[in-house]
Order: sequence, then C-alpha cells, then structure tokens
Amino acid sequence: MSFVRTAAVAVAACTLALAVPATAAAQPTTPEVVQIPVSFTVENVNRSVVECAADGGTYEVAGTLTAPADALDDPDRAVTLYQHGIAGGEWYWNLPLEGYNHVTEMAERGHVSVSFDRLGYDDSGLPQGTETCIGAQADVTNQIVEQLRSGEYTSGSEQPTFDQVVLAGQSNGGLIANIAAISFGNVDGVSVHGWGDLGFTAEADERFIAATGRCLLQFAPDAEPGVGAGDATGAPADIPLGYTYYDNGTEEFLTGNFADAEPAVLEAVTPLQNAHPCGDMSTITLGIYQDLQRLDEVDVPVQVVYGSADARIQGIETQTALYAGAPSVDTLLVPDSGHYMGLERNAQLVHDDMAAWLTDNDLV
Repeated sequence: MSFVRTAAVAVAACTLALAVPATAAAQPTTPEVVQIPVSFTVENVNRSVVECAADGGTYEVAGTLTAPADALDDPDRAVTLYQHGIAGGEWYWNLPLEGYNHVTEMAERGHVSVSFDRLGYDDSGLPQGTETCIGAQADVTNQIVEQLRSGEYTSGSEQPTFDQVVLAGQSNGGLIANIAAISFGNVDGVSVHGWGDLGFTAEADERFIAATGRCLLQFAPDAEPGVGAGDATGAPADIPLGYTYYDNGTEEFLTGNFADAEPAVLEAVTPLQNAHPCGDMSTITLGIYQDLQRLDEVDVPVQVVYGSADARIQGIETQTALYAGAPSVDTLLVPDSGHYMGLERNAQLVHDDMAAWLTDNDLV
C-alpha cells in the first residue's frame, strides 16, 4: 500500500540524515512555483457511458495551472487534472492557506497540476442546473484532457502541452474521473479521493435523499431559483435555477466533511460552500451503475485515498477491488481524517503519498 511505502521512505531518509554530519548534509531546495489562470471552451454534451441529458451549449471552464517554474517548457511533462466534489469548488484543491493548498504542495514536490471549477460552479459557466449531468461532466473532463494535450486552451501566459494526463477527483469528482476514464480512455492514471460506489454511510444516504427531494422541486415547470434550496450559505435568491445544496446549512457542511481540521481551515471554507446542479445529483446513481459494471476496464495505475473518519464513505478495500483491470492500485487511509482529508491536520500525508504515487508510476 502507498502509505506503507511512504512511511518506509521517511524512515530511510531519517536514518541517512543521522549518518551524515549536519555541516555536510545537502539542504533541500523548494522549487519556485507559478500559478497561471487558464480557461477551456467546452460543449455541455454527453458522449459518455452514462445516459443523461445536457443542453448542448458552449461554456467556459475556469481553472488554474500550478507548476514548478522550470517545468512548463518540457512537452513530455505529465499534468494532473483535479476536480472537486459536489459541495466544493476548485478551492478544495487550491485553497490559499499555508500547508493546505494541494496544487501548490504538489508543485513544490515537482508535479504540474490543473485545478478547475466544474460546470455549474463558481467561475465556470452556469447551465440551468437540470440541464447538465454526471455524464456531461465526464465528457467536459475529456474535452479538457484533449485541450491539455494539444495546447488549445486559453492561458494568462503560455499554453504548454502535456504528454500524459492524470485524472484526480474528490467525492463525486472521483465518480466523474472514473466515468471519463471508462468512456474515453485517453488518461494515464486515476486518483480518487473520498469516492466509493459502495460503502455510503447512513448519514450520506440521509443527506442524498434530502437533497434529491429539494432538487425535485427544481424540476417543476414553474420552478423559481432558490425554491427548495435549503438553509445553506447565502440567500436562496442567489442560487441559480436548478441548483441546491447537498448539506442543508453550515453545520451539516462542516460536520459532514471534516473530522480533524484546524479552526483556520474551517473559518476559510465556511463561506465557500457550493450549491450543485440538480442534474448532477439526479444522475449519480446512473454513474454508480456504470462504475460497478465497468470499472474493471480502467487499465492505468489507480490511487484510492480515504479518510479513516469519513462521515460519508467507508470501505476502501471494497472500492479498490473494483479496479480489477488496473496494473496497480495503491491505497492511502488517512488517519483521523474526514471526507475533506486534504484539508485536515494530516493533509501532508495526502500530498506526500500522491507525489510519490505519481513519481513511482512515471507520471511526472
């Protein structure tokens, strides 16, 4: 397992450090990190294995390219494409808080990342919430993969191309990564954080049923924005048509996602809770069905990361077993951590383990 490997490396490093006089020990240097705004022009269409409807419109997807400054001139570089979960945004991976900015931490370890807001979130295009779906989000993911390979996207400076693309997803972003890999291939690795097709907790089931009920009100012909949105962050009138919150209120948002976070993290993320497109919510089960039938078709290295105290998902071994066709499946169970394990006190384990997994699989 990845976690064992990482611990072994750490022990070896400590042993070596003790054997070398302090005056002679090489001082590690942290590479300069750059962050570049990027955007992708995409079609909200669905050619995935999940049969669901989308409006076919053209939208912009906004994100951030984060990399070691000297990495962008190498066309053979790999990039990891990060997508967030149902209640978050790009901010999950790119939170401006020391020690908790995943993509910056990865750049400091030598890896290139692109994090982005999915359709329906924050700085990306906002289709009517019932007119996109999990399959369309997977299709959009593949469109971004193709643009990263070709360099046909918009950037604040240059548009580097990438020879290898890894998909990483948190929560139902992991489901979307799976569906994109199954439907289109075209990826070189898959890293799933806090997603399981089986193993939902009773609390997760209750929240899903409640949010689905609120979404049903948004499918009514005379629905108005905010109807059935619940008592979450922001005024209901600020919620677009066809959207609702997975967690009904700030308390549910924090208790559902965190188990061991610093107060500064909780303070930073509380106002960031996102509403989600109801079309995504209503088609999750269709995506799960395809995962259960076809995840063994994924034939690239896989990493599965869970929090040991996740209030939403448990059973990392069950999820790992579904990737029967992958050449390798590494796992990390982060101690004392919840659904947002990358924003909790043991976040450095997530950073270290993912960097090691990418390096070990030549995805650099």
